[in-house]
Amino acid sequence: MKADGGQFKAVFFDVNDTLWDSHSCAYHVMEIILPRFTPPLPDVKTAEVARRYNAVFLDLPRREHLHEKRPFSRLKRFEALLESYGVRRRGLARQLSHTYDSVRRLAMRQFLRSDAHRVLAELGRRGLRRGVIMNGAPAVQRHLVQSLGLEPHLEHVVLGEIEGYSKPDVRLFKRALELAGVAAEEMLYVGDSPLTDVLGASRAGIPVAWLNTGRRRLPRDFPTPDVSVTSLSEVLDIAAGK
Repeated sequence: MKADGGQFKAVFFDVNDTLWDSHSCAYHVMEIILPRFTPPLPDVKTAEVARRYNAVFLDLPRREHLHEKRPFSRLKRFEALLESYGVRRRGLARQLSHTYDSVRRLAMRQFLRSDAHRVLAELGRRGLRRGVIMNGAPAVQRHLVQSLGLEPHLEHVVLGEIEGYSKPDVRLFKRALELAGVAAEEMLYVGDSPLTDVLGASRAGIPVAWLNTGRRRLPRDFPTPDVSVTSLSEVLDIAAGK
């Protein structure tokens, strides 16, 4: 895949599950904190609790975001998790929320993709503009970028809640083009989500590299990404127009 005229001039990334393996990090945190709260919970495996947690933490709020701009707090999400098990113990959701945040802060960097810093640094060495496009609360997302050590490698951090749009809204991707000062065909966008990444960037006319580490299939009638990759390292050749 080549940009018109050869090499790309900018590469923007998604963060959650692209530069950073957020799902694995969440599962790891669950393994650590759930034994502390086992008595009121049913005797279930961590994988089952993590599955329910992901459902209320990601899927339900994402659907609600189609109507609500304010993100669900982690406390509310833990309350929904406990409700799904019929547990109504006063203060437990708050304990879970606080403990989760503490453990996650300590664990998050170990789940950064192993080649993330190297790829970002090499893109910068080649003179490409680098950025990320993220949904969610600005304070949370900025903290994530800083905690993962990504900030020194980025010229632009585009936050949906600051701009007033969320991925896959095409206007958020066009804002990234404006900030980078490049045409759509001169930017490569790298992301893992068929909905928020592939669909959004494709609608903006931006070439898309779909990070697919789990042999997933695209939903029916979704745009086909320009290229699929299984590691961030592959982005270096693509960005060079090879």
